Amino acid sequence: MAFKLKAPYETSITPVYHVDEEDGVLGRANNNCTITVNNKIKDPKQLKEVISHEEIHVQQFKKFEKSNGRKGLDYNDKYVMWNGKKYPRKDGKIKYNGKWIKEGSKAFPWEKEAYLKENKQK
Repeated sequence: MAFKLKAPYETSITPVYHVDEEDGVLGRANNNCTITVNNKIKDPKQLKEVISHEEIHVQQFKKFEKSNGRKGLDYNDKYVMWNGKKYPRKDGKIKYNGKWIKEGSKAFPWEKEAYLKENKQK
């Protein structure tokens, strides 16, 4: 007989590393499914929010892998892939809708999704 047990507590297997970051960067989700957060963050509430936001990007990376690139998020030094579409990337900016926009902007659909899901979790 098979059955599923759900833990009575939250679990996460995403590795989180506290590192020196450049000014203005609170956290990063890496496409190897790890998260780095700025080690200058001392407020536990802010730290939790940053990790929660970056975890959504990790889920987007996993979705990309499961869908063979048709859905979700991936990136390299030259481009960002979102739901099967490639966006050029250079010098800390991404070309989106004909404009070069700074990485991390809420204008990007992957960021909009992350902020939307993050707000639903609060």
